[in-house]
Amino acid sequence: MPSNFDFLKPAFPKLYAHAVEAERLAVTSPRACCFYTRFALEQAVLWLYENDPYLRLPYDTGLGALIHEQTFKNNLKPGLFPKIRAIHKKGNLAVHNASEVPEPEALQLVQELFHVLYWLCRYYAPNGKALPALQFDRSRIPQAAAAEPAISREQLQTLEQELSQADKKRRIEADRRQRTEAELETLKAQITALKQQNEALPDSHDYHEADTRRYLIDVLLQEAGWDIRSPNATEYPVQGMPNASGSGKVDYVLWGDDGKPLALVEAKRSTADPTQGKHQAKLYADCLEQQFNQRPVIFYTNGYETWIWDDRQYPPRAISGFLKKSELERLIFRRSHRQPPAQVPINEAIVNRSYQREALRRVTESLCDRKERKALLVMATGTGKTRTAIALVDLLKKANWVSRVLFLADRTALLTQAYRAFKTHLPTVTPLDLTQDKAADSANVVLSTYPTMYNAISRDGGQRVFGLGHFDLIIVDEAHRSIYQKYGFIFDYFDSLLVGLTATPRAEVDRDTYQIFELQQGVPTFAYELDDAVQDGYLVPPRGVSVPFKFLRTGVRYSDLSPEEQAEYEEKFRDAETGEIPDQVNAAALNQWLFNIDTVDQALKLLMERGLKVDSGDRLGKTIIFARNHAHAEFIVERFDHSYPHYRGQFAQVIDSQSAYAQSLLDDFAEAPKQPTLAVSVDMLDTGVDVPEVVNLVFFKPVYSRVKFNQMIGRGTRLCEHLFGPDQPKTHFLVFDLCSNFEYFSQNIPEASQPLPQSLTSRLVQHRLRLSQLLTGPAAAPDLRDALLDDLHQHVETMPRQNVLVRRHLQAVETFAQRDRWEELSEEDVSAIATHLASLPNGLPNENHLAKQFDLLCLQLQLAILEQSKAFIRLRDKLRDTLTQLEQKQDIPMVKAQLPLIQEAQAESWWENVTVGMVETLRVTLRHLVSFIDRQQQQIVYTHFADEMGRVAEVDVPTYQTGFSPYQYRKKVEAYIRDRENHVTIAKLKRNLPLTETDLDELETLLFTPEAAESRDRFEAVYGRDLSLKQFIRKLVGLDRQAAKQAFSTYLEASRFSANQIRFVETLIDYLTQNGTMDPGQLYDPPFTDLHSNGLSGVFANEEAGSIIAIVHSFNETVDAQYGVG
Repeated sequence: MPSNFDFLKPAFPKLYAHAVEAERLAVTSPRACCFYTRFALEQAVLWLYENDPYLRLPYDTGLGALIHEQTFKNNLKPGLFPKIRAIHKKGNLAVHNASEVPEPEALQLVQELFHVLYWLCRYYAPNGKALPALQFDRSRIPQAAAAEPAISREQLQTLEQELSQADKKRRIEADRRQRTEAELETLKAQITALKQQNEALPDSHDYHEADTRRYLIDVLLQEAGWDIRSPNATEYPVQGMPNASGSGKVDYVLWGDDGKPLALVEAKRSTADPTQGKHQAKLYADCLEQQFNQRPVIFYTNGYETWIWDDRQYPPRAISGFLKKSELERLIFRRSHRQPPAQVPINEAIVNRSYQREALRRVTESLCDRKERKALLVMATGTGKTRTAIALVDLLKKANWVSRVLFLADRTALLTQAYRAFKTHLPTVTPLDLTQDKAADSANVVLSTYPTMYNAISRDGGQRVFGLGHFDLIIVDEAHRSIYQKYGFIFDYFDSLLVGLTATPRAEVDRDTYQIFELQQGVPTFAYELDDAVQDGYLVPPRGVSVPFKFLRTGVRYSDLSPEEQAEYEEKFRDAETGEIPDQVNAAALNQWLFNIDTVDQALKLLMERGLKVDSGDRLGKTIIFARNHAHAEFIVERFDHSYPHYRGQFAQVIDSQSAYAQSLLDDFAEAPKQPTLAVSVDMLDTGVDVPEVVNLVFFKPVYSRVKFNQMIGRGTRLCEHLFGPDQPKTHFLVFDLCSNFEYFSQNIPEASQPLPQSLTSRLVQHRLRLSQLLTGPAAAPDLRDALLDDLHQHVETMPRQNVLVRRHLQAVETFAQRDRWEELSEEDVSAIATHLASLPNGLPNENHLAKQFDLLCLQLQLAILEQSKAFIRLRDKLRDTLTQLEQKQDIPMVKAQLPLIQEAQAESWWENVTVGMVETLRVTLRHLVSFIDRQQQQIVYTHFADEMGRVAEVDVPTYQTGFSPYQYRKKVEAYIRDRENHVTIAKLKRNLPLTETDLDELETLLFTPEAAESRDRFEAVYGRDLSLKQFIRKLVGLDRQAAKQAFSTYLEASRFSANQIRFVETLIDYLTQNGTMDPGQLYDPPFTDLHSNGLSGVFANEEAGSIIAIVHSFNETVDAQYGVG
């Protein structure tokens, strides 16, 4: 029986046999057919690498790497690569995916192989130009043989393992080694000539390039587990369309097990805007709903961009693929089973504070009433963010809004803490820490770090564990901009509700974070900040202790040292080559690489003497020292053990990411009776760690981020009952600042938005792009420009298309995967490449990091030459320093061979008329040698210099300088008034004298100034509009004792009144002196019931009691205080 691949047999008999085997199995064993189709493709690709010297063999010789290699793709006819990708990917799915492979899909794949092998024969066979255009003939496919069993997936996996990459690589390299250089040159000439001959005649074969769109959509559906070959899955006919025939065909329908449509997919051309299909998809949904009494979820796509529209609940939103069946079933189920969260009671066993309840209601109102899918909670450290999040999970689960939850944090310590909190407060759920346990199928709360989750969703081969709709709710602990810049693809991948938690004050949450949560700047879903919590008694405030060390502020000056210290300075800081001694070592070096014993010893002594104590003042309370780096932390602990050996090395411990069993140490630190008491940390304890017993914080490093500074302060704000003894709770904590942080943040210096550091690869792409655009016109360098564009094209061309990062920009990737597209780039193109494509992962082999750094330095120099930049001198000197270091490695033969160039380029004359071409020659020649240069590391230096500690002073802690703080505002206003209690008008109020209109005007002039209450609006916003200004001041300054005694003088006469009556009046005078006004009803409450249980009426007769109440009213009336009659 003739085969579709008969054209192969004369020139490629082995490939012919493989292709015929795939063709033979298309009907009898579709899964095996897909495997052998991929195998045939692989053999064709290997033949190309063996026989075409134009192709560069990549480091990784897997089929995926081979087909993505730049020269391989450049060599293909346009439109072939999608077919090769289809064979590769669908072949992989057949081996690794348990779902059935239908016969039509196998036939389609054989047809794609037919076109690829036709191209191979057309351009590489000796008589390829004579090959006529051919059509794939499905009638030539062998039909099922009666007794031939299908090949199982397990058998195919065994076959696949037999084809190891090592064997393939040896095969290619061995074949090439057998050929002499002359033979290779001959072969290259033959291949080139053959291609030219075969290209001489136009290729009239129809390669069916229009299949790209369907392929892309099919792959996404298959990844979600959908069988697109099942009955009624495609082109499903519907009635009721508003057209002449009243009918239509839905591109894809995704069916539930009950035979009802779960979703439909409307597909448009890949070049079309996917939203063009939106209305048509809605009409199809109307028809399906009318027919099945269930409205399907709507997807519309062009293969590159996909949108989901559950139009009974939300407006359309972008999505990175399609939902699985189970995910769609949950979505449909909730339409009829979820209830308004407002009707579900909050679990007060989890949260019992009013602000926590308000936070939950604010979130559920935004989700339910306003149909928002994102919320941001700003809650001060220690106010129970995690418990509030757990209560939210409980509430939304009970309301049938969510069933699976993802909790993300940036450190494993925070995950451990959250995991324990879920186990404790919500035992009805099954939490799982993905960093410890990968079996996440049965867990309904998954906790993960960002890198772990990225790895979980970026696996290739088969279906991913987590589909796009696996989670109904994602909770992000410490939500801030850098998380989304670095790991934003996680939130793009999952289609879920999103709730962010942060302790950063609302005024300091950056604009990008508000944009991510689609909120107005400065207006989170809910906010409860430190001032609110302190005022309400849920947190304790910090008290600052400024500790000015001379060295930490000004550095170490040689001239300031004693003769003995100068000798040590000379010994440790003299330059070994020049003999020079620096005048000083800057303060930045302290605790970075210069560790001075006296500085640390004095700091620890101060802490042990003035730090808050527990156990009746016998023992230092729990303390965190924030160190600059791990070496600094170890040095602090070493000095502590030296100074306090009686603690036997247990009192102080380093707890950071480099500590062995850091979590165990942290657990011990969190328990009051256990050691360590003093935790010295680098970053690990800066955020998220809950230890209420902490009463001392020591800033032994400078901090330049307000957000981080506030988070670190938050380590001490939590309440702790009975900390200092029975009924002696924690009322404040101390913050020792050794590095001028208080002064820095008190200056209210605006913080510039700090972009995340770009990867080296991203910077290389951007610099190559800039340089390529400058190498035109007078600065034209065609060869260098072509090489740069080749590198840029290869970066995009090799990108793995199924990677979740790449998929977000797939249309741009496919566009710039064409080499000719790079020849003329518009400004928009350059911007899109630099912004979106530069940072995406590519499939290129990993290169030496130092070589890439050398590339970047050379690119920067080339740009500086063309742009005549001032940076040229600095970059030139940096390159010459690199060459000097490389020259020291001349004992290495490879370096010695390039020594003339290395030495020449260090000379001044080489740089006088330097060109970008000269720098490029230098780069290409030397880049592979720079890896021989030894890494230079700053050596740690320990010194014994006597440091000076200035006056230690208690100061305010500038916790929230950028945002308005009601708590700090009240402190400022009230201190201002108390400091001016002798002012004429304020003194009148204090002595209970009536005020005139002039007095009132003067009082307002005094109060509403920038240094006091600022404005009436600000004052009323904090204190309320109903507060009498006179009453407010009287309450602050109290009542003059003599004025009060004068008013009650009658009742102080011992001849007329009893001792108890006089004592009662003196208590009343004390109260008024302290508080200024009084509600007469308080005369019947303690302390006025100490003398008689009935208070005033038990001590005085009715007439006398009435007179006393009248006097109290007179004091109130003077300041317009309104109280009821007691």
